[in-house]
Amino acid sequence: MTRWMLWAREDELSIIVVVVDDSADDELTAIFAREEHVPSASFGGVWGSGQADGYWLVAFQLVELGGGVERQWFTSNIHRPLLEAVLDVPHLVAIVPEEIAGDAKTAEEIAPRFGGSLILEVDTASPQVAEILAERDD
Repeated sequence: MTRWMLWAREDELSIIVVVVDDSADDELTAIFAREEHVPSASFGGVWGSGQADGYWLVAFQLVELGGGVERQWFTSNIHRPLLEAVLDVPHLVAIVPEEIAGDAKTAEEIAPRFGGSLILEVDTASPQVAEILAERDD
């Protein structure tokens, strides 16, 4: 995960934008090209956590329903807004290739480019992310 952004929309599901590098992943590139439904009927995702060098990481795992493709991305950029958004279910996750996201700094800037992304719904809160949020003192 090269970066993430949050698009908190009034009266609609929030969208967590996850920007990924798919340049060496032909299978993922093909998924971006063929998926058309929003949210995707073929893919789901779950949030989790991990640690590296004693620091918390937040992970997103993409899962093809019925088996098949699985990918996992991590970020150490885990500010409170991301943690709270992850726990606010349901929400949408837009997985956007880095070359489509370009130099966009906000989710609103990337939104017109969602045609080349994979959007899925997450409806289960992550107990691992809840643990990270509970340990924060900010």
